[in-house]
Amino acid sequence: MDKKRNWKAWFTIALLIVSVLQLLPTFLPGLPDFYTNIFEKQISYGLDLKGGLELRYTVDYKKAIRDNALRLRDSVSDRLADSYAKAKGKDWNTLTDKEREDILARWEVKLQPGAFKDLSVKFKDAADAKLLTSDMVATVDSSFQLRTVSATEMTLFLPDKRVFELRKDIVDQTLSTIRKRVDAFGLVEPDVRASGEAEIDLQLPGLNERQMRMVRERIGQAAQLTFRMEVVSAKVFDDKAAAVDAFKKDNADISKAMTIVPDSRGSYLKADKKSELIRFVRTVTVPDEILIGYELVEERGPSGAVKSSYWRTHNLTAKAPLSGDNLTRAAASYDSQHGNQPVVNLEFDARGARIFGDLTEKNVGNRMAIMLDDDINSAPNINEPIHGGRAQITLGKGNSHQAMLEEAKSLVTVLNNGAYKAPVIKVHDIEVGPSLGQDAVRSGLISMLVGVLLVVVFMVFYYRQGGVIADIALLFNLLLQLACLVSFNAALTLPGMAGLTLTTAMAVDANILIFERVREELRSGKTTRNALDLGYGRAFWTIFDSHITAGMAGAVLMMYSSGPIYGFAVTLLIGIGTSMFTSIVATRLMYDYLISKGKLQHLSV
Repeated sequence: MDKKRNWKAWFTIALLIVSVLQLLPTFLPGLPDFYTNIFEKQISYGLDLKGGLELRYTVDYKKAIRDNALRLRDSVSDRLADSYAKAKGKDWNTLTDKEREDILARWEVKLQPGAFKDLSVKFKDAADAKLLTSDMVATVDSSFQLRTVSATEMTLFLPDKRVFELRKDIVDQTLSTIRKRVDAFGLVEPDVRASGEAEIDLQLPGLNERQMRMVRERIGQAAQLTFRMEVVSAKVFDDKAAAVDAFKKDNADISKAMTIVPDSRGSYLKADKKSELIRFVRTVTVPDEILIGYELVEERGPSGAVKSSYWRTHNLTAKAPLSGDNLTRAAASYDSQHGNQPVVNLEFDARGARIFGDLTEKNVGNRMAIMLDDDINSAPNINEPIHGGRAQITLGKGNSHQAMLEEAKSLVTVLNNGAYKAPVIKVHDIEVGPSLGQDAVRSGLISMLVGVLLVVVFMVFYYRQGGVIADIALLFNLLLQLACLVSFNAALTLPGMAGLTLTTAMAVDANILIFERVREELRSGKTTRNALDLGYGRAFWTIFDSHITAGMAGAVLMMYSSGPIYGFAVTLLIGIGTSMFTSIVATRLMYDYLISKGKLQHLSV
């Protein structure tokens, strides 16, 4: 064999070995622990093969933006009233109710008819209109812009670009929330992804009736943003080390990293996955006045990239004294008094300001957890009482500037999107029974095996020795495709089986093109080596063009589809890559080996 091709041969052999090792846990269950710890993944089956639940939700982002505009309306009116009182040399807080009513009656702020993002501000006196400036609007919500309509009328509006950004943020945050809720069930291979403009698709294979009911109830709930205090006196996990060891022993799928960590504020539970924490907490007696919260702790490098992460628990008050309804604004900024470090500024409404002031006064030195559902997105320490409805959260002591900035942006997204509370409306709900899944698996396997068998027999019958080599490459191609599905954690679906069969046919077609080219060269009197070189060389670009066009179609399908079509597109793209490799590289290596060993004097194609 040509020494220049040695690296290709060793690479192909290594690929074959790794593929076999990757697939053994699927076809040979019960392998030793040391083996499954390295190759732990198995072929997973999609909803159409395993049965389960398929859901689709649409996110009403327009209502979310409208609700936010209504909060802006109240904030703008309050700022105008405060500015008007100061201009008259008065303090708004000392005015009587009648005086406040008279001031607020000088203008009207309301949503424009039929609009979800535009506010109309009408003044009775043109002099009062000068109080409303772009700077004032920016301090309340920088997303909105100010436009003058007349001397007594102005409009606050969201640019189309910002509407698009908000829609994306709201859908992404809702998608993240749904993923966390699904993960909390500890389900195997759930598939949750965005679809279209504002829709979210869920495919949850292998669910029983009870799990389906729980998923429907849980996902249908609106995301809730709350502020809860940490309860240092609650020692829920202080004496649970033995219980954790016993739980891990009884549940082999639980990570060895799950452990109890002693802490001066009370021991907490730590694990790689949130679902593992939830499963153990369900076995523990938790006092009624305590809520267990879950926080994802991320350790970042100088660039802000996440180096490692884990989940941990917090003991919190079951009653939430403060919610996202009381939050009017959250924004990331820089603290000039502390080296321009990134911080998050909060602003509450009047009721929220009173509650927040009381909480911080009574809990100096304690943590306040900012939560979306039961996930803690941040747990800042209260250093001093905070009154006036405005607070500042400092971030990640000891982290780099970039890491703190990323944390600030992430927290602002949670706070603002949590406050949006975009309704999630179910538009699609289908159950796939396990019997249908088994029938689909049986029929799909039979059709795929029959198709492959017919191709194998035809190739041997028509191309003889060349057909045998093509069939070996064909089996190698199937092996590679299945190993790729396992490595990428992609589920095998019924359309995916069709994709496997289709790419098998493409691989055979590529070999046929090569064989026909080789035949032409042999007829013209070329030697075996020259016929192979010319045959493979001249067929390459034809094969490449056909695979590229099919790959482009597969990429479009994967980008703009979901469910069964998405599964077909995934297997098609994987199959195109493996087909090119096995048809052009693997078969040529076999021919080169036979020629180098003197076992191939005459080609039989």
